[in-house]
Amino acid sequence: MDSVIQDISQEESQRRDALVGRLFQSVLEAQDLFHIYLGSQLGLYDALRMQGIATSAELAEVAQLSERYVREWLEQQAVSGLLNVEDVGADAYSRRYRLSSGHAEVLLSQESLNYAIPLVRMMVSLASQLPADAHAFRHGGGVPYSAYGADMREGLATGNRVFFLNLLGSSWFPAIPDVHARLQDDPPARVADVGCGSGWSSIAIARAYPNVQVEGFDIDEPLVALAQANAAAEGLMDRVSFSTRDAADPALEGTFDLVVAFECVHDMARPRSRRYVRCARSLRKGER
Repeated sequence: MDSVIQDISQEESQRRDALVGRLFQSVLEAQDLFHIYLGSQLGLYDALRMQGIATSAELAEVAQLSERYVREWLEQQAVSGLLNVEDVGADAYSRRYRLSSGHAEVLLSQESLNYAIPLVRMMVSLASQLPADAHAFRHGGGVPYSAYGADMREGLATGNRVFFLNLLGSSWFPAIPDVHARLQDDPPARVADVGCGSGWSSIAIARAYPNVQVEGFDIDEPLVALAQANAAAEGLMDRVSFSTRDAADPALEGTFDLVVAFECVHDMARPRSRRYVRCARSLRKGER
C-alpha cells in the first residue's frame, strides 16, 4: 500500500480535496490556453471576426483548415465561454458561432492595453522547455533565452509594445519631472536602452521626445534584428540604433544622459553583478 495514503485529519482531508480541485481546474484552464494559442496561430479568431458569424464549415473554408478540427475547436471555445453560440439547439454542423466585441479586443487588438495573446504565447513557450528545465535541475547550467524560440521572443515584444507606445512618453517619464524635462531640453539627450529587446521602448522614447538619440543594447541577436526592422518601419533609424554590444563596455563611460532598463532586470542571471552596475558609469558626469 502506498505509504502516503494513510488516515489523516479532517483538516488535512479538506486540504487534500481542495488541492485535487485546484489541479483539475488548472488542467481545464491550461487547455483553454492551448486552444486560444491554436485559435490565434491558425487565424481562427481573425477569420471569425471577418465572417461575423459562421458555422464550422464556413470558418474552416475561410481559414483553409480541416472542418472536423475546426468544429471540435469551436465547441471547446463555446463550452469555455470564449465564443457565443447563436443557435444552441441546432446540430453540430448547422450551429453558428460568434466572437463578441469585448473578447475580440482581448484576442485580436494589438493596440489595446487589454490584448492578452502575448501572455498565452509566453506560457506555451515556457511549457515547451520543461524537459530542458528538468535537465538543468539535474545537471546544473541553465536554459538559454534563445531556446524559448519565437513564441517567447515575439510574445514579450508584442506584449510590451502597447505599454511602451501608449504610456512611456505620456505617463511614465512625465512622472519623473527632471528626466522628462531633460529629454525635452537641448542639447539633445543621448539615451542608452539596456536590454532593449525588440526595440519598442527605444522607439517609444524617440517618438515621445523628437530631439533624443537612443541606442539600444541586447544580447539576443534575433531580437536586435527585430528591433532594427521595427525602427526602420517607424522611420526612426536616423535617431534610434541597436546593437549586441555590451552596455557595460568601459568605452561607453560618460557618453549618455539617461540609462534605462525596462522589463529585463528580472530576466538576468546575475542582475546585481558588477557588470550591470557598470552600466551606470555610462552616464555623463553630473547625471549619475
